[in-house]
Amino acid sequence: MTVDDQKPLLDSPVGVDDEESMTKSKHLRIGKLALASLLLACFLANADESFILTTGSDVAAALDAPEYTSWLITSYNLGYTTALPLHGQLCDLTGPKRAILLALTLYGSGCIITGISGSIHVALAGRVISGIGGSGMVELVSVLVNEMGSFHRVAVLRSYVTTSSIMGITCGAPLGALLTSYFGWQWAFLIHVPFAILCIGVVFFALHIEKPQSIIPTGETYGAIDTNKYGGAKLKQKSFDVAGLVFLMTAIVCLLGLIQVIPAQDMENRSTALITLGVACLACFVAFFINEAYVAQNPLIPLFLLKPHNLGLIYAVQVLTGVTNSASIPIVSDYWVTTRGFSAVEGAMCWAPSTFGFVVGSLITGRLIQSSGRYLLYTKIGIPLACSSFLLMLIRWTLYEPNMWEITYSLASSVGLGMILSSQFVALSAAKPEASAATSVTTFYLCQQIGFMAGVTSSRSLVRRAIESGLKATLGNNARSRELITQVLAHRRSLKFVPPHLQDTVRTTIQRSYYVPPAISIGSLLLILFLCFRQREAKST
Repeated sequence: MTVDDQKPLLDSPVGVDDEESMTKSKHLRIGKLALASLLLACFLANADESFILTTGSDVAAALDAPEYTSWLITSYNLGYTTALPLHGQLCDLTGPKRAILLALTLYGSGCIITGISGSIHVALAGRVISGIGGSGMVELVSVLVNEMGSFHRVAVLRSYVTTSSIMGITCGAPLGALLTSYFGWQWAFLIHVPFAILCIGVVFFALHIEKPQSIIPTGETYGAIDTNKYGGAKLKQKSFDVAGLVFLMTAIVCLLGLIQVIPAQDMENRSTALITLGVACLACFVAFFINEAYVAQNPLIPLFLLKPHNLGLIYAVQVLTGVTNSASIPIVSDYWVTTRGFSAVEGAMCWAPSTFGFVVGSLITGRLIQSSGRYLLYTKIGIPLACSSFLLMLIRWTLYEPNMWEITYSLASSVGLGMILSSQFVALSAAKPEASAATSVTTFYLCQQIGFMAGVTSSRSLVRRAIESGLKATLGNNARSRELITQVLAHRRSLKFVPPHLQDTVRTTIQRSYYVPPAISIGSLLLILFLCFRQREAKST
C-alpha cells in the first residue's frame, strides 16, 4: 500500500469545523483505494437491483416458473428493506468495517446461490440473501461517509456515493439484458461475485477504523438534536431488539404482499387477501412502535429520531422523494416501449438522461454546499426544477405526440431530485446524534425504500387501471374487446397484438393514461416543499 493510497481523498476546508474534523479523522483512515472499493460496492448493489428488471422474465422462464417473475424483483427488495435496521444495529455494536465485510460476503453468497440455482425457490432464496447484503453495502458506506469530518466534506463524498449508485442503477438494466442474451442468465448474477471478492480484500486490508468515542460533550447539542435530553448514552447498551426486528420484518413482508395483490387483474376475487394483509401490516407496525417506545432497551429505531424537530421531517422528505422518483423515472422506459415499440434494451437506455441528471445534480450540489455551508437552499431550488420537468412530461407526453428529444425532460427532473437527495443527506449529517449515527442513516434509507415501493406500486397500478378503463370506453366491453384488452395489459410491446385499424386508437389511449406518474410526482414534490419550509438549518460554524 503506497503512501498515496492511504492519503485522504479530500482535505477538510480550513477554518470550518476544524475541531470536529480533526477528532473524527483520528478514528477513520480511508485512502483512495479503499474509497474506490466502497464506491464499487455501491455500484454492484444498485446494479443488482435494476438488472433484474430486464432479466427477470428470462430467469423465471428458464426455471419453468414464469408466474414468479415479479417475485424475483420483490425478493431482493424484501431482503434489502428488512435488513436496513439490522445493519444499523450491527454497525453500532461491532463497528462499520466488520459490518461491511459481512454485507459483502452475504451479497456474494446470494449471487452464487442464484447463479447456480436449478429451481425458482432456490433462486428466490439467493435473491433475498443478496438483498440483505446489498442493503448493507449501500447504507454502511453512507455511515462511513457521515464519519469523515464536517458536513462540507460529507457533501462532496456523498455526491460520489450518489453518482456510483445511480450509475449502477442505469448500467444494470442494459448490462443484464446484454449478458443474458449472449452468455446466459446465470452469468448476469455470477459476474458480480469476483467484484464482491475484490471489495472484501480491499476493505479488509485498506480500511482502518477505530471505534470512536462520542465527540459531543454531555449536555451539548449536535445540529438540531440534544443527545443528553434523549438519553444518547443509553443507546449503546449491548442488548439486541429481536422482537422489534420480527415485528418490522413481518410488517414489511405484509406490505410487500399488498404490493403484489393491489395491481392484480382479479382484484375483486382477492378482497379477502387484501384485507388480511392490510390488517396484519397495520397490526405489526403498531406492535413495532409500541415495542420500540415501551419495551425494547436498545430499540432498532429510537423513536426520538422520528420527532419532527429531530429527524422526522428529513425522514418524511425521504419517503416522499422515494415516491417522486419511483412513480415516474422507472416508468420512462415503459412509456417509450409501449407507445413507440422500443425493444427492452432500447427502453433500458432511456434511463440514460435520468442517470446523467442525477449525477450532475448530486455533484453540483455537493460542491455548492461545500463552498457555501448551506444545504436547505438547494432542496428548495431542486423542487421547482423537478416539478417543472414533470409538468412538461404531463403535458407533452400525454396530450401531444412527443419527439425523441423530449425524452430529455427526465434529465431536468433528475437534476432536481439529485439536488434534493444530496442536500437532505447533508441535513441528516448536520443533525444526527452521534450515539445513533448508524441507525439514523439506515432509517434514512429505510424511508427511501418505503417511498420507492409505495411510488412504483401506486404508479403502475393506476396506469394499468387507466389503460384498462380507457380501452373499455374506446373499444367497448364485449368478449372480443375484453380479450384484446387482456393481451394489451399483459405485454409491454402490446401494439403487435392489436389489429392494424385499431393501433392508432389503442396507442393514443395508452399514451394518455401515462398522465398518472408525473401527476403523482408533482403532488409529492409539493408536499416536500411544505415540509422543507418547516426544517431548520444547522449552523456550519
